[in-house]
Amino acid sequence: MQNYNISASIVVYNSPEDAYKTVETVLKHTENLDFSLYVIDNASPEKIGEKIKNAFDKPEYIMLSENVGFGKGHNQVLDKIKSKYHFIINPDILINKDTITEMCRFMDSHPECSICCPKVLNPDGSIQYLAKRRPTLSALLARRIHKGPFRKIEEKYLAMEQDHSKSFETEFCTGCFSVLRTDVFRKIKGFDPQYFLYFEDADITMEAKKYGKAYYNPDATVVHLWHRETAKSFKPFMLQLRSMFIYMKKWGYKL
Repeated sequence: MQNYNISASIVVYNSPEDAYKTVETVLKHTENLDFSLYVIDNASPEKIGEKIKNAFDKPEYIMLSENVGFGKGHNQVLDKIKSKYHFIINPDILINKDTITEMCRFMDSHPECSICCPKVLNPDGSIQYLAKRRPTLSALLARRIHKGPFRKIEEKYLAMEQDHSKSFETEFCTGCFSVLRTDVFRKIKGFDPQYFLYFEDADITMEAKKYGKAYYNPDATVVHLWHRETAKSFKPFMLQLRSMFIYMKKWGYKL
């Protein structure tokens, strides 16, 4: 089996138990790979990075003095990584033994691919439809309402009509787990720092597509311990709305 040169970054801020499990499963299933893991502590109130550092030897740690947001947190590794492929991993992801290598194999067999996401599952094994279409205002509302005509808008946004047992091109690779060619990650200078949280993954998909295609690969799976904060609180929703307008200003308005 080819030993890929791989790097990954995980930005932590809250939910230390989830973050610990993520780091644990990532390290467990990359023991035999040429793999570098970076844990970026976004000035977490509970000092999660320090706790993880005391529990695991292998990751490299970057401790920030302030919370700079999701994308800028991941950008801290841009001048450090020398890999072929770089993984963006949320601190609420669990992986299995085949995920990392399967994603690398897919990238190798699809040289036109610049960014790719796997099949994302709930803990009960059901699918999370996160290989999506470009976001729109109506889709953002539909993700909260789920009723009447909004249900069809949501289903279209989530590309639910696609056969998710097969790979397909996507307009939106989820930021909870995705892989980019490292040279592309560098060319686009990582995530756009305009975004603090939300839609930076939609944005980086568009940026990466300047250099290739975006794909969904169902042969690789991850489990996402998703807490859907925007559905529980008004403040995260307003932050999401702000990011949506940044996205639309940059890439064009769509209702």
